[in-house]
Amino acid sequence: MACTGSGVQIPSAPQTNMNLKYIREIFNQTKDLIGSQSGIAIISIIQVPYVVKQLGPSKYGAVVILIAVASLIFRATHSNNSDAHLLALKEGRSFSTESLFFNLLTGLISFFICILFFSNSIILNSSIGDYFSAEILTSSLILYLCSRVVQTFSETAKALLIYKNELRKYSFLEFTTVFVRFFAIIILLFNNPSVENFLIAQSIYGFTYGILGIFLVYKYEKIININFVNLKEYFELIKSSYKKIRYDQIIGLVPQHFDVILLGIIIDIQAVGIYQFAKRLVEPINYLVVTFNPWLQSQLKTKPNEFKINTFFKQILVPIFIFLGLMYSIFGDKLILIFANSDFLNSYQPMLILFMGFSTYLLTFWIRQLLLFNDLIEYHAYGRIIYSLVFLVLAIFLGKAYSASGIATALSIAMILQKAFEYLIYRKKIK
Repeated sequence: MACTGSGVQIPSAPQTNMNLKYIREIFNQTKDLIGSQSGIAIISIIQVPYVVKQLGPSKYGAVVILIAVASLIFRATHSNNSDAHLLALKEGRSFSTESLFFNLLTGLISFFICILFFSNSIILNSSIGDYFSAEILTSSLILYLCSRVVQTFSETAKALLIYKNELRKYSFLEFTTVFVRFFAIIILLFNNPSVENFLIAQSIYGFTYGILGIFLVYKYEKIININFVNLKEYFELIKSSYKKIRYDQIIGLVPQHFDVILLGIIIDIQAVGIYQFAKRLVEPINYLVVTFNPWLQSQLKTKPNEFKINTFFKQILVPIFIFLGLMYSIFGDKLILIFANSDFLNSYQPMLILFMGFSTYLLTFWIRQLLLFNDLIEYHAYGRIIYSLVFLVLAIFLGKAYSASGIATALSIAMILQKAFEYLIYRKKIK
């Protein structure tokens, strides 16, 4: 470090060159992921306001709840199955056929649970229940649920691509499917802006994701007939990691999807639309995490404790956080008017509140990956217990009093407390 006459330290030339070299190195390793997620972010920026304007707050809120319920159930059984398969691949066996079968099984279980739930939606309040009574179990909803079953095959493909360090193919899978969904939404909602057409567009996405995933698996691994012995061996191999990951995922699903369901129950569907739009505006933060996650897993899969996480945190994550913080605080209200209209200006405050929680997630997402590869993923689940309990307690009281802003506050506080707990575990168990 060099020192100015006033005593302020500035980075020396060698240190600056090292920092730039590190940033270039990370960029070169993640440029395909950055490209795909940037494309996805641009598509989302165009898609969200288009959908919002076509459907309006009420219909948008209704479709958000339909998808949230289905996602809550499907993700409970198969979300992040790719992590369990990735750990199995480290044992030196492919098990691709067995993994595809296992994902199909979890998808079918979720499908039948969804059918049972939507057939008995009287547990919901009158405004949502009245809507469901008209829309429930239509052909478009059943088609959507079927597409979610097929989509589970992508978990096998993602694990295989990360294991083989084929991040370009991984990026291709992610971007292509999102682009297909975007194209379908534009065409279908232009002709008829209805909930049914939105679900059909989502179905096209799910089928494309799953089928393309099977194609990529077939390209790298031979898919053979199901063998009971191999299937049993695969189940035994992933049993421990799958249980831990499922426990972790199920606990975390409460605030991830139940926020919109709870808001619809205690307030109304229009409030759901306002809140979900605010959540969509901070979604680019999730795209950054999705960009770095597969790359980080590929770095950690062999020697998890040799990765220089402090350098990555200071030189990559902190500058991104500062840039986004300035952008949302200065231009947030203008973003709402650009991407929607004055009907959604009430999304501004929830958006800023959600930014605090999501930015904390961005700064600390790497802790989960270190816990996973150090066989400590159960501590992430414990953190999610804190996350879920704090969210539920705060959401019930703050949601009634402050509507969308109250739910956003509950979610952000819960997320910050979860990440604080995980950081303490990281300091104690790993560092």
